[in-house]
Amino acid sequence: MNVWATRDETSDGPLCVALRGAGLEVVHEPVIRRSVVDGWDVDAVSSLGPTDWLVLTSVFAIEVVASATQSRTPCVAVVGDRSREAASGAGFRVELVASDGGAASLFAELRERVSSGSVCYPRSSLAKVAPPWGDVKVRSPVLYETAPRVFDRSVVDRIDVVAVTSPSAVRAIGKIDRPFASIGPTTTIALTELGIRPCVEASTPTFDALAGAISGYSAE
Repeated sequence: MNVWATRDETSDGPLCVALRGAGLEVVHEPVIRRSVVDGWDVDAVSSLGPTDWLVLTSVFAIEVVASATQSRTPCVAVVGDRSREAASGAGFRVELVASDGGAASLFAELRERVSSGSVCYPRSSLAKVAPPWGDVKVRSPVLYETAPRVFDRSVVDRIDVVAVTSPSAVRAIGKIDRPFASIGPTTTIALTELGIRPCVEASTPTFDALAGAISGYSAE
Protein backbone atom coordinates (compact mmCIF):
# COMPACT_ATOMS: atom_id res chain seq x y z
CA MET A 1 0.00 0.00 0.00
CA ASN A 2 1.28 3.46 -0.96
CA VAL A 3 0.88 6.05 1.81
CA TRP A 4 1.24 9.78 1.30
CA ALA A 5 3.44 11.25 4.04
CA THR A 6 2.21 14.85 4.18
CA ARG A 7 4.16 16.04 7.23
CA ASP A 8 6.83 18.76 7.05
CA GLU A 9 9.86 16.48 7.31
CA THR A 10 12.58 14.91 5.18
CA SER A 11 12.15 11.52 3.55
CA ASP A 12 13.90 9.96 6.54
CA GLY A 13 11.78 11.85 9.08
CA PRO A 14 9.91 10.12 11.90
CA LEU A 15 6.60 9.66 10.08
CA CYS A 16 8.28 8.18 7.02
CA VAL A 17 10.39 5.89 9.18
CA ALA A 18 7.32 4.69 11.10
CA LEU A 19 5.39 3.99 7.90
CA ARG A 20 8.23 2.00 6.38
CA GLY A 21 8.66 0.14 9.66
CA ALA A 22 5.04 -0.99 9.37
CA GLY A 23 5.73 -2.41 5.90
CA LEU A 24 4.11 0.43 3.97
CA GLU A 25 5.38 2.17 0.84
CA VAL A 26 5.99 5.88 1.47
CA VAL A 27 5.21 8.62 -1.02
CA HIS A 28 6.96 11.65 0.47
CA GLU A 29 5.29 14.93 -0.48
CA PRO A 30 4.99 17.47 2.37
CA VAL A 31 2.09 19.93 2.16
CA ILE A 32 3.03 22.48 4.84
CA ARG A 33 6.15 24.41 5.74
CA ARG A 34 7.27 25.60 9.18
CA SER A 35 9.74 28.43 9.68
CA VAL A 36 10.95 30.03 12.90
CA VAL A 37 9.90 33.65 13.37
CA ASP A 38 12.84 36.04 13.44
CA GLY A 39 13.10 37.79 16.79
CA TRP A 40 10.48 35.66 18.53
CA ASP A 41 10.06 36.49 22.22
CA VAL A 42 12.79 34.36 23.82
CA ASP A 43 12.53 36.45 27.00
CA ALA A 44 9.00 35.15 27.53
CA VAL A 45 10.58 31.74 28.16
CA SER A 46 13.77 32.87 29.89
CA SER A 47 11.87 34.92 32.47
CA LEU A 48 9.80 31.98 33.75
CA GLY A 49 10.39 30.89 37.33
CA PRO A 50 10.37 27.38 38.86
CA THR A 51 6.63 27.45 39.59
CA ASP A 52 5.70 28.92 36.19
CA TRP A 53 4.75 26.79 33.19
CA LEU A 54 6.07 26.40 29.67
CA VAL A 55 3.63 24.77 27.24
CA LEU A 56 5.17 23.01 24.24
CA THR A 57 2.75 21.32 21.85
CA SER A 58 5.10 19.92 19.20
CA VAL A 59 8.55 18.40 18.92
CA PHE A 60 9.41 21.21 16.52
CA ALA A 61 8.59 23.80 19.19
CA ILE A 62 10.62 21.88 21.76
CA GLU A 63 13.67 21.77 19.52
CA VAL A 64 13.47 25.47 18.65
CA VAL A 65 12.99 26.61 22.25
CA ALA A 66 15.72 24.28 23.52
CA SER A 67 18.22 25.68 21.02
CA ALA A 68 17.30 29.31 21.76
CA THR A 69 17.50 29.36 25.55
CA GLN A 70 19.45 27.61 28.28
CA SER A 71 16.59 28.05 30.74
CA ARG A 72 15.26 24.75 32.08
CA THR A 73 13.66 26.34 35.14
CA PRO A 74 9.87 26.17 34.59
CA CYS A 75 7.46 23.27 34.80
CA VAL A 76 6.78 21.97 31.29
CA ALA A 77 3.51 20.70 29.80
CA VAL A 78 3.48 18.68 26.56
CA VAL A 79 0.91 16.91 24.41
CA GLY A 80 2.16 13.31 24.17
CA ASP A 81 4.81 10.71 24.82
CA ARG A 82 6.98 11.69 21.87
CA SER A 83 6.96 15.31 23.02
CA ARG A 84 7.67 14.19 26.57
CA GLU A 85 10.70 12.21 25.40
CA ALA A 86 11.96 15.12 23.30
CA ALA A 87 11.49 17.64 26.11
CA SER A 88 13.06 15.40 28.74
CA GLY A 89 15.96 14.68 26.40
CA ALA A 90 16.52 18.41 26.03
CA GLY A 91 16.71 18.80 29.80
CA PHE A 92 13.24 20.19 30.44
CA ARG A 93 11.30 19.21 33.57
CA VAL A 94 8.09 17.69 32.22
CA GLU A 95 5.33 17.85 34.82
CA LEU A 96 2.22 17.37 32.68
CA VAL A 97 1.37 15.30 29.60
CA ALA A 98 -2.05 15.74 27.94
CA SER A 99 -4.33 12.79 28.60
CA ASP A 100 -5.47 12.52 24.98
CA GLY A 101 -2.54 14.05 23.11
CA GLY A 102 -4.30 17.29 22.21
CA ALA A 103 -3.61 20.93 23.02
CA ALA A 104 -7.22 21.55 24.11
CA SER A 105 -7.13 18.86 26.77
CA LEU A 106 -3.65 19.95 27.83
CA PHE A 107 -4.86 23.46 28.60
CA ALA A 108 -8.01 22.13 30.29
CA GLU A 109 -5.85 20.02 32.61
CA LEU A 110 -3.46 22.92 33.15
CA ARG A 111 -6.35 25.18 34.21
CA GLU A 112 -7.37 22.66 36.83
CA ARG A 113 -3.82 22.43 38.13
CA VAL A 114 -2.52 26.01 37.99
CA SER A 115 -4.16 28.94 39.78
CA SER A 116 -1.40 31.58 39.79
CA GLY A 117 1.89 32.56 38.21
CA SER A 118 2.80 32.68 34.54
CA VAL A 119 2.26 30.37 31.57
CA CYS A 120 4.17 30.75 28.31
CA TYR A 121 2.90 29.04 25.16
CA PRO A 122 5.30 29.50 22.20
CA ARG A 123 2.99 28.58 19.34
CA SER A 124 2.45 28.13 15.64
CA SER A 125 1.05 31.10 13.74
CA LEU A 126 -2.08 28.99 13.17
CA ALA A 127 -2.63 28.11 16.82
CA LYS A 128 -5.06 30.14 18.87
CA VAL A 129 -3.84 32.49 21.59
CA ALA A 130 -4.32 30.89 25.00
CA PRO A 131 -6.55 33.11 27.18
CA PRO A 132 -5.59 33.84 30.79
CA TRP A 133 -7.57 32.39 33.66
CA GLY A 134 -7.93 33.44 37.27
CA ASP A 135 -4.70 34.98 38.51
CA VAL A 136 -2.65 33.25 35.82
CA LYS A 137 -0.80 35.44 33.33
CA VAL A 138 -0.56 33.79 29.90
CA ARG A 139 1.76 34.79 27.06
CA SER A 140 1.42 33.17 23.63
CA PRO A 141 4.28 34.41 21.42
CA VAL A 142 4.34 33.17 17.83
CA LEU A 143 7.34 30.88 17.60
CA TYR A 144 7.01 29.68 14.03
CA GLU A 145 4.97 30.28 10.92
CA THR A 146 2.99 27.38 9.49
CA ALA A 147 1.91 27.81 5.88
CA PRO A 148 0.80 25.62 2.99
CA ARG A 149 3.56 24.73 0.59
CA VAL A 150 3.23 24.18 -3.14
CA PHE A 151 3.14 20.44 -3.71
CA ASP A 152 2.64 18.07 -6.62
CA ARG A 153 -1.09 17.38 -6.66
CA SER A 154 -0.59 14.48 -9.08
CA VAL A 155 0.62 12.60 -6.01
CA VAL A 156 -3.03 11.64 -5.52
CA ASP A 157 -2.76 9.29 -8.49
CA ARG A 158 0.11 7.41 -6.83
CA ILE A 159 -1.25 6.81 -3.36
CA ASP A 160 -3.83 4.65 -1.60
CA VAL A 161 -4.05 6.45 1.76
CA VAL A 162 -3.25 9.98 2.95
CA ALA A 163 -1.50 10.13 6.34
CA VAL A 164 -2.26 13.44 8.05
CA THR A 165 -0.77 14.55 11.36
CA SER A 166 -2.15 18.08 11.82
CA PRO A 167 -5.17 20.23 11.00
CA SER A 168 -2.93 22.48 8.89
CA ALA A 169 -2.05 19.54 6.64
CA VAL A 170 -5.71 18.64 6.27
CA ARG A 171 -6.58 22.18 5.20
CA ALA A 172 -3.64 22.38 2.79
CA ILE A 173 -4.82 19.25 0.97
CA GLY A 174 -8.56 19.84 1.03
CA LYS A 175 -11.12 17.26 0.05
CA ILE A 176 -9.83 14.60 -2.35
CA ASP A 177 -11.04 11.17 -3.42
CA ARG A 178 -8.73 9.13 -1.24
CA PRO A 179 -9.07 7.76 2.31
CA PHE A 180 -7.41 9.78 5.06
CA ALA A 181 -5.68 8.29 8.09
CA SER A 182 -5.65 10.62 11.12
CA ILE A 183 -3.07 10.76 13.89
CA GLY A 184 -5.59 11.84 16.53
CA PRO A 185 -8.71 13.73 17.63
CA THR A 186 -7.59 17.24 16.69
CA THR A 187 -6.72 16.17 13.15
CA THR A 188 -9.94 14.16 12.89
CA ILE A 189 -11.97 17.25 13.82
CA ALA A 190 -10.31 19.15 10.96
CA LEU A 191 -11.24 16.31 8.60
CA THR A 192 -14.86 16.22 9.72
CA GLU A 193 -15.10 19.98 9.19
CA LEU A 194 -14.41 19.23 5.53
CA GLY A 195 -16.98 16.43 5.48
CA ILE A 196 -14.30 13.72 5.54
CA ARG A 197 -14.50 10.66 7.77
CA PRO A 198 -11.03 9.16 8.32
CA CYS A 199 -10.61 5.52 7.41
CA VAL A 200 -8.60 5.07 10.62
CA GLU A 201 -7.50 7.11 13.62
CA ALA A 202 -4.37 6.21 15.57
CA SER A 203 -5.06 4.69 18.99
CA THR A 204 -2.58 7.18 20.46
CA PRO A 205 -1.28 10.32 18.71
CA THR A 206 2.10 8.89 17.70
CA PHE A 207 3.64 8.14 14.32
CA ASP A 208 4.07 4.47 15.19
CA ALA A 209 0.41 4.15 16.18
CA LEU A 210 -0.67 5.89 12.98
CA ALA A 211 1.51 3.59 10.88
CA GLY A 212 0.12 0.57 12.70
CA ALA A 213 -3.46 1.71 12.14
CA ILE A 214 -2.81 2.18 8.41
CA SER A 215 -1.13 -1.22 8.22
CA GLY A 216 -4.16 -2.82 9.87
CA TYR A 217 -6.45 -1.01 7.44
CA SER A 218 -4.43 -2.24 4.46
CA ALA A 219 -4.78 -5.83 5.67
CA GLU A 220 -8.59 -5.67 5.79
